[in-house]
Amino acid sequence: MTRSSSALPPGENTADLAKTLEKNKRAAETVHEVAEDLSVVHTVLESEVPKETLHPDVGQAIEQTDQLKDKLEAAEEKLKAVNEALEQQVASKGP
Repeated sequence: MTRSSSALPPGENTADLAKTLEKNKRAAETVHEVAEDLSVVHTVLESEVPKETLHPDVGQAIEQTDQLKDKLEAAEEKLKAVNEALEQQVASKGP
């Protein structure tokens, strides 16, 4: 028989929430790092490769890196919002 989260002792529930928060923070950091790396790749491709010599596929790849960067930044913002909500829940439940 499984226990529901409300049946857990308060400290155990808070500990689980704190672990989830830490995992989510690491995920947000990874997303941020990937977005920054992708932004660098996009900038290099866009500025270092002469437009007139670009193969159409490379031009599409440049556009796609910009779109992916935007999606990663949006995901990072969502993760930050979730982290803030988790932090509030951990704080409200106490140690």
